[in-house]
This record gives sequence, C-alpha cells and structure tokens, in this order.
Amino acid sequence: LLFTNITTVSTLSGIIGASLLCLGMVEIFSLLYRKHYGKSLSLSLILAVSEVIIALLLLFMQNYNIAWPLTLLAIYTIGRGVLELLLAFAAVTDKTDRFMWATCGICGVIIGIVILNSGGFSDQTTFVRFFSVYMMIYGVTNLIYSVHNRNELAEQKEARRIARAAVLANRKSRKQKRQTKRKTKRER
Repeated sequence: LLFTNITTVSTLSGIIGASLLCLGMVEIFSLLYRKHYGKSLSLSLILAVSEVIIALLLLFMQNYNIAWPLTLLAIYTIGRGVLELLLAFAAVTDKTDRFMWATCGICGVIIGIVILNSGGFSDQTTFVRFFSVYMMIYGVTNLIYSVHNRNELAEQKEARRIARAAVLANRKSRKQKRQTKRKTKRER
C-alpha cells in the first residue's frame, strides 16, 4: 500500500480491511497456540477481536465518506499502540523485548494521532501511507521479536540440558557414595 498508485479510498479501505482480517486470523491461531500451551489469552483475544471487527467494518463500510476509514484506522492504530505499550511494561520481562514493543507502541500512538489529523491533506489517501508505515514497523518488530525469542529458547534448552546432566551426575555420585558406605558397614 505504501508504493501503490491506487487513489480511491474505497479500494484502499478494502485492501486494508482484507489485510487486517488476515492479521486477525493469525491472532486467532496465536490464541489457539497460547491456549494449547496454557499461556495468557487476554491480549491475544483482545487483538484478534479488535482486528476482525475493524477489518469487517472497513470491508462493509467502503462506500461511506473518507471520515469512516480514517477514524477506524486511527482508533485501531492508537489502540494497538496502547496495547503494545501495555505488553512492553506489564507482560514482558526481557529488556530487548520491552524496548521493541515500547518503540512499536509509541510509533502506533503517534501514527494513529497523525492518521486522525490527516483528513485535511489534499491527497485523501495519505492516511494509508501512514498506516502502511506503522504496519511495516509492526512487522519488523514481530520479526525481530520472533528471532530473538527463538535464540532465547535455544539457550534455555541448552541450559536445561546441562542442568539435567548435572542433576543426573549428582544422583549417580550420591548413589555411589551410599553404596560405598553400605559396603564399608558390611565389612566392619
């Protein structure tokens, strides 16, 4: 959307609505994944429901004036930015993850405010470009977050393997000591 020549608001709203619907479906799959592994569902549920609702509103209100898509995208972007800030400061303990989500949340709130105020621009599709920039920031943040978490997971698995080996070695050592004590008691 950032590099397209489409100039009709209804077409751009339809494209954004379809994209948000797909993103909502990804959030629903994330919700199912989190439920399967017993993790918190609240944020994923809020994001999935809000994205699907905004997407459907954008898809079914395409023929209204430009104020509807502007307002919906501004509300969505500000809301998503606030949720990412909450995620950064309430749910994430890793400093790298916290920084990434806080940065993305701040950008979301700022870009949402800009979208809300972009109705006065001469080109009516300017708000789409702002929204596209936010979605690119969000996508890059998710990509970095997933790579970072994958590396952390590998490090945690290695640490657990080493700890498990140490526990087994300790058990074996204690067992040998007990057997040695029993043997010395029998010899006495």
